Amino acid sequence: MIADLTCAGETRRVLVIDDDARVRQALRALITSSEGLVLAGEASSASDALRADEDLVPDVVLLDLLLPSASDGLAVIHGLVARGREVVALSIRVGLRTAALEAGATAFVEKGVTPEALLDVLRGGAPMNGRAIPSW
Repeated sequence: MIADLTCAGETRRVLVIDDDARVRQALRALITSSEGLVLAGEASSASDALRADEDLVPDVVLLDLLLPSASDGLAVIHGLVARGREVVALSIRVGLRTAALEAGATAFVEKGVTPEALLDVLRGGAPMNGRAIPSW
């Protein structure tokens, strides 16, 4: 389960991984304007994601499951979890939920969920509603 660090007045560092520059831009704007979160960095591929994680050491990784290779997203989850990272899997395909959680993701969020619900997941807040699907 994601620890709720924001209630202790701490800030969670978020690494965003998505191959679509427009999605990264929107997530950047959302995260940088939100209390309790700071953008640690961004990556657009599986190999860049693992390097960025090693360099930036984020608290939580927001990972698009549909990176260019169909298996890249799940492979990245395995690599990040092995490093002790909390991973929030993000996808337009809700059918990937089970695979993402079995790979070790802390939560699964469907793209298109409300910004407030996504921020709650990233902050480690209360259980989600709508299309944000936590693993707990």
